[in-house]
Amino acid sequence: MRGDPNARLTILSEVEKTALYGIPNFDDFQRIEFFAMTDAERSLALGRKSVLAQVYCLLQIGYFKAKQAFFQFSLDDVQHEDIAFLLQRYFPGQTLVNAPLHTSEYYVQRNKVAKLFGYRMCSDDDLPALRAKATLLARTDVTPTFLLGELMVFLIGQRIVRPGYTTLQDLITHALSVERDRLEKLVEKDLTATARKALQQLLESDDALSELAALKQDAKSFRYLQMGMERQKRLTLAPLYTIAKTLLPSLDISQLNIAYYASLANFYTIYDLRRFKPGQTNLYLLCYAWQRYRQLTDNIVEAFGYHARHLEDSTKAVANQQAAQIHNERQQATPRVGELLLLYVDDSLTDVTPFGTVRGKAFRIMPEEKLRSTGKLLTETPVSQMDLRWQAVDKQSGLCTKNLRPLATALDFASSSASGKVWLAALQWMNEVFAGHKRLATQQLEDIPQRTIPTRLRNFLLSFDEEGKPVGLRADRYEFWVYRQLRKRLDAGDIYLDDSVQHRRFADDLVSMEAKAEALKALDIPWLRQPADQTLDALFVELDKQWRAFDSELRSGKLKHLEFDPVKKTLTWHRPKADKDKQLQQGFYGKLQARDVADVFRFVNERCNFLSAMTPLQPRYAKKVADADSLMAVIIAQAMNHGNFKMAETCDIPYHVLEATHQQHLRPATLIEASNVLSNFIASLPIFPYYSIDMDVLYGSVDGQKFATASPTLKARHSRKYFGKDRGVVAYTLLANHVALQTQMLGANQHESYWVFDICYNNTSDIKPTTITGDMHSINMANFAILHWFGMNLAPRFTNLHAQLKHLCRGPDQEGYADFLIQPVGQIDRHLIAAEKSNLDHIAATLGLKEMSQSVLVRKICTLSGHHRTRKALFEYDKLIRTIYTLRYLRDPQLQRDVHRSENRIESYHQLRSTIAQVNGKKELTGRTDLEVDISNQCGRLIANVVIAYNSMLLSGLLGRCLAAGNEKALDLLRRISPAAWQHLHFLGHYAFRGKHNPIDLEAVLAGIDWDAAG
Repeated sequence: MRGDPNARLTILSEVEKTALYGIPNFDDFQRIEFFAMTDAERSLALGRKSVLAQVYCLLQIGYFKAKQAFFQFSLDDVQHEDIAFLLQRYFPGQTLVNAPLHTSEYYVQRNKVAKLFGYRMCSDDDLPALRAKATLLARTDVTPTFLLGELMVFLIGQRIVRPGYTTLQDLITHALSVERDRLEKLVEKDLTATARKALQQLLESDDALSELAALKQDAKSFRYLQMGMERQKRLTLAPLYTIAKTLLPSLDISQLNIAYYASLANFYTIYDLRRFKPGQTNLYLLCYAWQRYRQLTDNIVEAFGYHARHLEDSTKAVANQQAAQIHNERQQATPRVGELLLLYVDDSLTDVTPFGTVRGKAFRIMPEEKLRSTGKLLTETPVSQMDLRWQAVDKQSGLCTKNLRPLATALDFASSSASGKVWLAALQWMNEVFAGHKRLATQQLEDIPQRTIPTRLRNFLLSFDEEGKPVGLRADRYEFWVYRQLRKRLDAGDIYLDDSVQHRRFADDLVSMEAKAEALKALDIPWLRQPADQTLDALFVELDKQWRAFDSELRSGKLKHLEFDPVKKTLTWHRPKADKDKQLQQGFYGKLQARDVADVFRFVNERCNFLSAMTPLQPRYAKKVADADSLMAVIIAQAMNHGNFKMAETCDIPYHVLEATHQQHLRPATLIEASNVLSNFIASLPIFPYYSIDMDVLYGSVDGQKFATASPTLKARHSRKYFGKDRGVVAYTLLANHVALQTQMLGANQHESYWVFDICYNNTSDIKPTTITGDMHSINMANFAILHWFGMNLAPRFTNLHAQLKHLCRGPDQEGYADFLIQPVGQIDRHLIAAEKSNLDHIAATLGLKEMSQSVLVRKICTLSGHHRTRKALFEYDKLIRTIYTLRYLRDPQLQRDVHRSENRIESYHQLRSTIAQVNGKKELTGRTDLEVDISNQCGRLIANVVIAYNSMLLSGLLGRCLAAGNEKALDLLRRISPAAWQHLHFLGHYAFRGKHNPIDLEAVLAGIDWDAAG
């Protein structure tokens, strides 16, 4: 890329840089902790010549213990409380003359302190090793923040004091440059002339649209025309994908970096890509071809599954409706038929009565035509449900041919199981017949692949002559039957596609433990650190302990929230009630002066500068820091569904500026980073620890929220319950202490439980919850186990006690449960878990290394064949963890209340998030593609966190007043106020961004609040 080669890369925001390199800002507890000196530390400090030098040395030691770094400072630069604390503890009665420390003394102290703690200063001799480490790391992930974090870990491991920020900037810039040059040279060396021409073809304009621009267009639905375009895009990319499939593995490039380079090709314009070096452009395009081809494959597979399920459901519904209609007709006819039968024993009708008279009476009971149809109905053999189902298939055969056939033909299915290969043979046979422009009905019966027509369906799939011999195939029914089997086996994993992201073979998704041994050492995965027997011994001991404590406490009546009926052998559960703090919250926020959201946005940004994370797409050509006013405007426009055009009409920034800012700065990566800065800022506020439900446990909660979409996309699905006639998506969010840490867009048809681990493990903020609460949608057969592997706990809020009793199991060698009031329903297979340890390690390693989307892996695990030993072992481990949690949950009403409060918090966040989304009148997300919808959702989360940050600053101000006054009652009330409130904010109106028209004075806002009255 062109530009100033000496320009340093911006890695950290000013706030993050201060957190890493700024002098520590201790509170009272930290001051006691870090300034508590050992004999060696005290001896070093007090051995300096003057009291001034000794105080400087004590400060340096305390600060080094906190940040493993050294600081050049004057006494005016540090907190007065730090100096006062040291004087009181180590120099009682002495005074200190404020003077600067001589430079030579600073260096002497620095070297002695480093040596004392076993560290050494970073020198020029260390730079080659650091460059090599950074260069190697860049092959895994080229994100500057990742490289910085890993270099920090490396420096700590080598006991080297981290160098200055500019040195790290230079190291990372050099590593990225080396990696870019390496890849460019390899790509240019290995690309053939034909491949270069094919890549260049993507950038050539045909009328107004280049091939690449056409490939970037996302399908709006699964309809025939849209899927036709998807298949055509896939055909266009097929030659390039073949090249990428051969070339990319030879580049020693991670999946993460492939996705990153592919995203650049997606975001950059055709004009930008033409200006880059050929090697750079070709690398981006190859990665894009690799990823886009697989994504298109998944789109076609999803469409195939969608249409197959839709056809199955619609034919089943039609058959059920017809069966019900026939049943009703029979029921309605029965009384009339009874009256007709009574004519035979009617004494008023003699044997000589003319038949015409009898028939006349019969027609008065039932009209002639009705009598004929009813007689026919009752004399014929009743139509079976299966007959009706296949008759419905006959009527829908056109949809099968139109929608399913081209999709199935386009896909390259594979299978390693015998049952899967049977149906792939059937598909191949049908494709060969269709390719020859022949009909299935005209094929010989012996040509039909074996084992594809079960005995029970012969009468429905074959046609027979008068003698009952099969003479032909009922083509439409057979084709539907094959597609139905393919869909079922795709879902079960028996059939897979190699060139796919979500539908590859399960074994192919797992990483090699040997190849990733070094990377796994750096990961904190408790399951991989201990032998299986050691882990299982501890868990089964805990399981037995919980069982015996539960039975004992239930018998003694200690569990007041549970009532056991000894006659019916049933439990009655008194569930915890919701918090009653809403009135308190309304009373507090009702006293605040209402402010515009733009003023609040600006005020929060001035405190933590989270907009600095909104880096431009092309940092060498654009300003490092974007225009804050324009950024605020476009983020609010996306979050509140105004759109840039409407926002330009209601604010003081023109449309072309908003549009340019949107295109250059709004990306999921920048919005996520901005939210991380904001989340970390909230965590640094004094009020944040008071949000904790339990001081020993940081609770997080996960849940999905439904949003309609302004435009149709592939991820948007119909749901009459939530969207009416529209389509929508689910915003799946991780919350901790009222702060929205992560959000992920899901389809309304996808099960939320597959994303629980994904969203928790990929949390990039500094707030790390360890206990994750959720509703019943957070539970599947693997989540308890997987989260436990990684040191996290799943703590769902149970709604049905009796349903949970059916999941309580015991260990294999645990006896003495026969007399328990509540009996285990099964036994956990410990031997299977231990035997499958190596395979379970593969799953844990794959999840930890993020080599693929964890949600895809979890979905595959849950849908594997019931006979799969590794799946069964994982489910057994899940039973173990789930039983321990359920017993703890039943025994501990405080745990129930804590989980309940955690879930209430995410519901409060959803109300705030819903209010933001509905500013423009409808609860929906804007965007014409799934990517744009994701950006809209990320903007909404950012605005919600801005509101929470503003309220947290207000509450922190009140906290200081309460602590200073020693007002414990007010402090208790303060803990119960949620920052997820908006009644004191104006979300709608004419937005004024240019200039600081209404700056917020926090002290003035709080001055008008009588806290005792508010309480």
